[in-house]
Amino acid sequence: MRSTNTVLAAAVSLISAHASAAITTSSNSVVPSGPVTYGFELSDTLPSFMTITGGHVFADGDPGDTVITAKPPGASGRWWSVGPSAPQTAVGTIAFAGGAREVSFLWGSPDSYNVLEINGTGYNNTLLGTSLTGDRSIGIYLTITASGGDTINTLTFRSNTNAFEVDNLRVTPVPEP
Repeated sequence: MRSTNTVLAAAVSLISAHASAAITTSSNSVVPSGPVTYGFELSDTLPSFMTITGGHVFADGDPGDTVITAKPPGASGRWWSVGPSAPQTAVGTIAFAGGAREVSFLWGSPDSYNVLEINGTGYNNTLLGTSLTGDRSIGIYLTITASGGDTINTLTFRSNTNAFEVDNLRVTPVPEP
């Protein structure tokens, strides 16, 4: 587990060196502070500053659960997944109207075929889940922080193999003027 986190941290550091955004990660044992902004539960209300397109929201027992996707370790209830097998789509996007200062989420079993595109004011980065190869027992919290007046505008999740799983979004939107 230690070497896995080291590899992911190295990938993140390499990417953040080419952008204005600071990108940090922590292990799944360190849950980011603050309430969950959106957890994909039926009772959750999507905040007005967020839109989610593509992918598919799964719950335990749904067709495809454990076959084409797996609940991220540490998640409870429902989760969002992208991948090539229906009912998922291979690409999903989370957009933040007005931008976000910080976004964190639980990334279930980061795989080499998981691609996260981070698009913001002044930068466009790609982060690969190259640190793991499908161990469904490992998940990480990824935190993306914009600095220097930059904002995070969209996160695009891609997976050409099943699947890229996400849960427990925490978002700090840019304050309205």
